[in-house]
Amino acid sequence: MAQRTVSVVVIGGSHAGLAVCQKLLRRTTRVHITLISPSQDYYFNIAAPRFLVKSNSLQQSSYLHSITDAFSEHSSDKFTFIRGVAVAIDDGKKTVSASVITDSAVTTGNTFGYDYLVIASGSTTPATLGQSGLKIPFKATAFEDTKAAIHEAQKKLAAADSIIIGGGGPLGVEMAGELAEAPGGKKIILVSQTDALLVGATPTVQKRSLALLNQKNVHVILGSRVESAQYSADAKVWSVKLASGRTITADQYIASTGVVPNNDFIPKRFLNAGGWVNVDDQLRVLQQDKPCSNIYALGDITMHADRLLSRVSIQGDVVAANIVAGMMEQEGARTYLAEAQRKMMVVPVGQSTGTGHFGGWTLMGCLVWYFKGKDFLVYEAPKFLRGAMK
Repeated sequence: MAQRTVSVVVIGGSHAGLAVCQKLLRRTTRVHITLISPSQDYYFNIAAPRFLVKSNSLQQSSYLHSITDAFSEHSSDKFTFIRGVAVAIDDGKKTVSASVITDSAVTTGNTFGYDYLVIASGSTTPATLGQSGLKIPFKATAFEDTKAAIHEAQKKLAAADSIIIGGGGPLGVEMAGELAEAPGGKKIILVSQTDALLVGATPTVQKRSLALLNQKNVHVILGSRVESAQYSADAKVWSVKLASGRTITADQYIASTGVVPNNDFIPKRFLNAGGWVNVDDQLRVLQQDKPCSNIYALGDITMHADRLLSRVSIQGDVVAANIVAGMMEQEGARTYLAEAQRKMMVVPVGQSTGTGHFGGWTLMGCLVWYFKGKDFLVYEAPKFLRGAMK
């Protein structure tokens, strides 16, 4: 008797969702995967600070890749791509409801059944959602034309003579470094609510990042939180009020702090107080501390605080292996150890230098350039797209 094909629905077509799809298809021929994602493109957003500021520095084809092309070797009975947004999960009926775009029209009431469900919907940022400051596509959003959003942000950044960046984390530091090198000699102000840049980095790396930005004439304000940001259409200027009471102005304001979980469709009982999905060490979704045997989550959407791209492939391996083991009723589930990797931070500060650390080792500027700064890792994008990263 032929073995039954197992239906797997994966929600999210970014790094984590693609990793699970590719790894599952390589492990077994008994699955049909339905991937639900709001965009047909895989967006390698890691490189956003470079191509958003320096539009001619990278080819568009290096950071936007067709998802369907990446799975073209698989027949429709093995893989189906749905351009849509999940709106609800019914774990009792084992279904996902989604709004789907076809022929430029959005249809509702679409339902997809599953034997196994993988939640890889990730997170977004306030800047991506346009909640504060200039709308910057640091992440892809539902049904948005990512290419158009990128071009609009590039145009506005190029036209600005002065820019305030709120947030002294890696993204804020990288954006400041790139903008400081943009044509026209822009005035860049970076505001950090902490007393040092790059919280979580070693003290040496924190001091080095500040020194590099100072060398590039970036004005850094430490220990001062952004309280509000308002745009005046008449004056065409952003007024940014700091917690100290001081107000600074610029042509554009970029909010580079905070992440927002893409969780609107996820049952509240799966989420922690912060809105992230609770998972166990096998990456099974937890419901009142009890694991769901057929629902997994990985990537940015989970409660694991270290939302690092370097961990996506490991998590993908764990989820794919455990789904196959469940299908085969095998023992020996794979586990994910969140602290299994040595802490690493690599932060380019402009085109040719940067700082960072691997464990306790400080990385020289030339090493930061070699590993990330020269092209922001776009050469790795096809590997993530095909789930080949280790």
